[in-house]
Amino acid sequence: MTTTSEGGNGSADTVDADFVVDAMGRISPLEDWLVRQRWDAAPVESMRIDLGYATAFFHRGDELGGTVIAHSSPGPASDYQPKVTEPGALAAVEGDRWSVVLAGYADHRPGPDPQEFLRRMRRCVAPLRTVADTSSMIGDVKTYRFVESRRRVHSRLSRFPGGLVVVGDALASVNPVYGQGLTLAALAANALGAHLRSAPSPQDPAWNYFRLVEAVVDAAWQLSTAADLAQPHVTGPYPRGYRVQKWVADKLTEASVIDPVVNAAYMGVVNMERPPKALTDLGLLVRATRVLAGR
Repeated sequence: MTTTSEGGNGSADTVDADFVVDAMGRISPLEDWLVRQRWDAAPVESMRIDLGYATAFFHRGDELGGTVIAHSSPGPASDYQPKVTEPGALAAVEGDRWSVVLAGYADHRPGPDPQEFLRRMRRCVAPLRTVADTSSMIGDVKTYRFVESRRRVHSRLSRFPGGLVVVGDALASVNPVYGQGLTLAALAANALGAHLRSAPSPQDPAWNYFRLVEAVVDAAWQLSTAADLAQPHVTGPYPRGYRVQKWVADKLTEASVIDPVVNAAYMGVVNMERPPKALTDLGLLVRATRVLAGR
């Protein structure tokens, strides 16, 4: 195929290639280029979540002993609202530093004020409170905004250029607070590898790749959007059976905090090591029920 890219000065470069991978990210201009060449744009699904998050670094000593990562999140008991605890996380990184991220939605998005950042850390779980109380901040607080989750579904198209595929955020970007972005990109690369090993014709659309990768995207989309719908300002679209699904997910979340077996299964799905349907396993549901009944 032939690809044309436009520079900032309006000039254009044309390159012949047997295979092209669009890895230009969420703001990729590929769809605009294709439409100009009279190809159809891929259908887009989106969910507005109005997320804001802020990051900061702290000096790291021995204040947390062997802890290298901690996660703080509102749960079913507070209807996933920051009434009891703030959503946030910390991780030990290079240079003897803690990397801390705090998140919030709509009017509760975190700002760049260091004192506000510390106040919110002190409403998180114990490890983040300890770092806020004992460690000094390095540099400034940096803020980011993520307005909506979005994915393009190429398999719904009736035609598409041969020898062209889309990966990463150019294909799908979901709520970053769940930490699935890198995993999703890696699994997309794995799907691409499987497609290329099948020796596809460069003249044919990569339908096999898009089917493989969209199965991966479906899993991430199902997980992230189901969690986002628990926020009162997120108004859908709601999947069929959402109320029942949410009730079951809430119970599994509660049981995962208490029981290591339920937790392992739960985190395996959250970390995209297993598909979402793994949480419908009858044995797991029975165990979670017994755990909650005996607490």
